[in-house]
Order: sequence, then C-alpha cells, then structure tokens
Amino acid sequence: MTEEKGKEKLEEKKESPEDFEILAEWTIRRLRPLQEVSEEDDSEKYKRWVLYSLGLDRLHQDIYLHLEKNLRSTTTDIATEFDISSNTARKYLDELHTVGLVDYIGREYTLTYESLSRAIELMLIPRITDTLRTIARGATHTDANTYAFTPNLEGQEVLVEHGVSKINRKLLDSWYSQGKKIRVKSYTSLTIDDDVDPGLFDAVVEKIVCMGGLRIPTEVYTRTSHKIRSYGGVDTY
Repeated sequence: MTEEKGKEKLEEKKESPEDFEILAEWTIRRLRPLQEVSEEDDSEKYKRWVLYSLGLDRLHQDIYLHLEKNLRSTTTDIATEFDISSNTARKYLDELHTVGLVDYIGREYTLTYESLSRAIELMLIPRITDTLRTIARGATHTDANTYAFTPNLEGQEVLVEHGVSKINRKLLDSWYSQGKKIRVKSYTSLTIDDDVDPGLFDAVVEKIVCMGGLRIPTEVYTRTSHKIRSYGGVDTY
C-alpha cells in the first residue's frame, strides 16, 4: 500500500462533524485559595476568581463585568468595546451563555442573574447535572450487554420481599445473584427505575402485588404486565 493510499484510509476512519453534536462544554478548574485582597477591589477579584475557576479566561471575565456594569449590550457593542470582531464577540457571549451566566433577548445580551452565585446554582449546576444524567442513561445500555441472554431461573425457590418501594438495577442484580425468583409485595407505592433490564426483570420477578400506585418503564411493563397487580393504578414512562 502506498503512503498516499494509507493516508486516505486514515482519513476515512476519522469521524466527520455529522457523526456527533457538541451540546455543551464545561471546564472546571481546581479551586485555589484566593490571595488576600483589600476591601476596595475584593468584589472584582472574587468575581474574576470564580469565573476563572469555571474555565473562563480574561476576556470572558472582562465581558461579564462589562455586562454587569452596562446591564445589556449587543455583539457590536462588545466588539467595539474590546476591539475584537463581531464573530469573536458572539463566540465569547455564547460561551458565557452555555455556562448559564448570560442570556439574550433579541440582539441584546444581559446577565442571567445579577448575583453570580445564584446564576451558578440555578443555571450551571442543573445544566451539568442534566447532561451527566443523559450520559448515565446512555451508559445503562452498555450495562445491559451483561444480560444479552435471558437468565433461566425456572424451578428455583421463590422468595417473598415485603414492603419494597423501589426496584432499581442494583437491587435486581442482588436478587439475581441469589439465584432465586422473587415475589414482591408493596404496601405503598412502588417505582421501577428505568435502569433495570427488562429481560432480567422478567426472569427474576415472579409476581408483583402493589397496594399503592405503580410507576414502571413502558418496556418493562409490556413484557411483565401479566405478573403485576396494582390496586393504585399503573403509570408507565
């Protein structure tokens, strides 16, 4: 194979931009103690320290403080103020928006909240949490490969579990490790988490009697509805 053909093969293996979409990127730097500052400039120093810890460089910080002082600005205003192009100004403003510190109405950008700490608590933390939850839900599909087969527990001893209010993957794995089938009796409401494997659930759980409401993933319920008796109704999701 020639060197030129080898390069073509490598290029074919590279992911194209269409293969994925970047929804958000965050950088959290390790927090370092802030050096002592005087009362005159402690407010700005603390804000810059917080913004830097969130992965925002000097220009991000300058733009944030500018918006704090001027209340609202357009990309043209920012570009003129900091002698940068409109595209660069928009890039920095959009990155501040991703972090949850800046919002926009029409062409004008403004701070999401006047309080920096409130913006972090109400915007940044929930966004990061939701993203990690989405990734975690995706990871459950890799866990499901553990049970690519349907476990055969026919003829095994049946254990009765009383007072169960939630069945998740960890509990289901624990029952499966005992090599026994389970009959569940819940005296209140019962929730089946969306991380359970339907095939494993069907194999391990022989029957469910629930005095309260039952919340259960649609795929699990479709497969095991004949085993379920819920006196408080069934909510699939």
